[in-house]
Amino acid sequence: MKSILVHLPAYREPELLPTIKSALENAKHPKRIYFGICRQFNEQDKFDNIDEFRSDPRFKIIDIPYNEAKGLPYARGLINDELLTDEDYLLQLDSHHRFDKNWDDYLIRLHNKLLKKSKKVIIGGYLPYYNPFNDPKDRVNETWQTHVVCFYPHGTCFVRPGHYPNTKEPIAGRYVSGHFLFSSNDWGKTIRHDPDIVFSGEELHMTIRGYTHGYDIYHLPKPVIWHATMREERDGILVWDDFYKAGKDFNKGQEKARAKIRQLLRVEDNGFDLTDFDIGNERTIEDYQNFAGLDFTNHRIQQYTLDHKVPHNPPVDEETNPWVDSFYHCINVNKSEFKGNDYDCMIVAFDDKDGNSVFRDDWDEARIKREFSQSGEWLSFENIFNQNTKGKPTKWVMWAHSKSKGWAERVESTL
Repeated sequence: MKSILVHLPAYREPELLPTIKSALENAKHPKRIYFGICRQFNEQDKFDNIDEFRSDPRFKIIDIPYNEAKGLPYARGLINDELLTDEDYLLQLDSHHRFDKNWDDYLIRLHNKLLKKSKKVIIGGYLPYYNPFNDPKDRVNETWQTHVVCFYPHGTCFVRPGHYPNTKEPIAGRYVSGHFLFSSNDWGKTIRHDPDIVFSGEELHMTIRGYTHGYDIYHLPKPVIWHATMREERDGILVWDDFYKAGKDFNKGQEKARAKIRQLLRVEDNGFDLTDFDIGNERTIEDYQNFAGLDFTNHRIQQYTLDHKVPHNPPVDEETNPWVDSFYHCINVNKSEFKGNDYDCMIVAFDDKDGNSVFRDDWDEARIKREFSQSGEWLSFENIFNQNTKGKPTKWVMWAHSKSKGWAERVESTL
């Protein structure tokens, strides 16, 4: 009987145990389900104790103190390099999931079916979500594509899940997902996870390397696994929360990772040794760009891609399928930067190099209270810009106004 390694990188994860139990309880053949777990733990946490499984030969576990964690791809790399052995298939997940009945049989059958049209197959993409506090009632029973929306300024892509009608057949995809990828054992051994990719860019890294090694990407025709995208159950214990509390610069590692990805894309030569983590030789980056409708050098996306149409993309046409400049900026500020408790206005703005406002959003008192009451330690604001935007943003500003003190904390940063 064909076996599956379920790949679970867990960082202080309240949903780890429910995820394991859901996978086993809903598998058609639970005896063929093996687990590769990188458990990044805090001894004070009680919710991720999996001692009940340690004597089970199907469970292979690496334990790392949470303050020694080095990012998600590092944990994924440990699983694939050290725990993936002779299992036939790899199911790469996060560690907060629910499973439909007979999910294992369905994925293997679908993979085998797709091998009739593609030499190498990845089944992946963003999964519909479930609510850990109200499951299974709140499960979203939709099939989702992974939509490429725009470029980040540093050169990776901003992607979002997008619904497409449930179909009887899988559809081709442009982009893999870190939290759901099903393929052969060979994928896990060949497309190794680069430990320098801390978090941002992980999916682009896997997509480009998988495609150039000859793998075709497909999205599921129906949901069989769900993913928790909400973070209420992990408030204050996410890896970037712990980095911030420890005085570590999470973004510093991200900058190195992004520079390495730009070299992988052949946009820049930043002096990195890409041995073991480079593109393949079955297809080129140009092949991928033509397939997906992306231009990594100029940060452009074809209209066909922005319309979420199924690839392979048609040739560029100025009227029906033009190139579109599209890029994304996100503000993330720790709430502790704002000390007051009587704010009645906050300016959130993107400015150009001369200090002129390119985009501005004014938060009233009700909006401020709503944003600060959201779970987590961070205030976030995102905006997508295109060629119709007046001016190019070079910095962002968040400026609070207090009833008692007037204009108060002003937080800003260059882009």
